[in-house]
Amino acid sequence: MLVTGSSRGIGLGLARHFVSVGYHVLGCSRGPSGWESEHYEHTMLDVADEPSVSKWVRRGRARWKRIDALVCSAAFGPASHPLALTGTDLWRDVMRTNVDGTFFVCREVGKLMAAQRYGRIVTLSSMAAALHIEGTAAYSASKSAIVEMTKVLAREMAPAGVTCNVVGISLVMTEMVTALGTSVTERALERLTIKRPLSIEEVCHAVEFFCSRSSSAVTGQVLQLGLVT
Repeated sequence: MLVTGSSRGIGLGLARHFVSVGYHVLGCSRGPSGWESEHYEHTMLDVADEPSVSKWVRRGRARWKRIDALVCSAAFGPASHPLALTGTDLWRDVMRTNVDGTFFVCREVGKLMAAQRYGRIVTLSSMAAALHIEGTAAYSASKSAIVEMTKVLAREMAPAGVTCNVVGISLVMTEMVTALGTSVTERALERLTIKRPLSIEEVCHAVEFFCSRSSSAVTGQVLQLGLVT
């Protein structure tokens, strides 16, 4: 399995979980990982760097001769900014990491999975895309783009036995979320159907369902956690 953004937060939780259930995991992030395991390898790279992504995917293929699953967890969630006050550089930074990065990884892994006639691709979206939360224009747009990209990819990859699905996450109290401040998180909780933060374990359970070999008939779906849309 490949997991992006695996040095901290949700990505780190996913890497640890899938190692615990028997996967060999190759993770990546822009910074080093403070976690080690005999079944986990870490690479420092920016998912928006196309050549680096291609090299990383090839490394995984060379290491294990196949890639069974990909989880795209790397993301940039900036502080809340109304659209009129969102700078061009900030907009491009969000799109670069969240959209370009997911595109590069899915494209390169998709080629290998199509050739091996099997694979599971899971991308992560957000409650922000479903609730149209004020101040999240760039982030919500990027997560909506990921949903549509994944659905189209699901249609394209189905003949090769590859499924592509999305887990929509409500609120997990990671460093990125807590940095937004108490007022932002409290307003977000008010809009949820299940009015509490998610645990990392709950996210892992949903991703594991999509990654299962038994989920071969489930593709192009968005599993929204904590929220009725």
